[in-house]
Amino acid sequence: MPISRNYTSQPFRPGEVDLLGRVFEQLLEERQLPNCGEQAEALAARLILVYQSGERNVEKLKKLTLHS
Repeated sequence: MPISRNYTSQPFRPGEVDLLGRVFEQLLEERQLPNCGEQAEALAARLILVYQSGERNVEKLKKLTLHS
């Protein structure tokens, strides 16, 4: 499933930052990755792209992030 890049330049709200942070930490733990470095940065970038495409369901965010 291709990820749409229909996102705006609107800043993330505090609740969105919290959600993204929790999902990111879960993904790092599940993949046993350190929270810094190229792999973590690439994972964070994909997570943000998926989120900005409109997905808000945590499990779908995780799945699409890992498979995009």
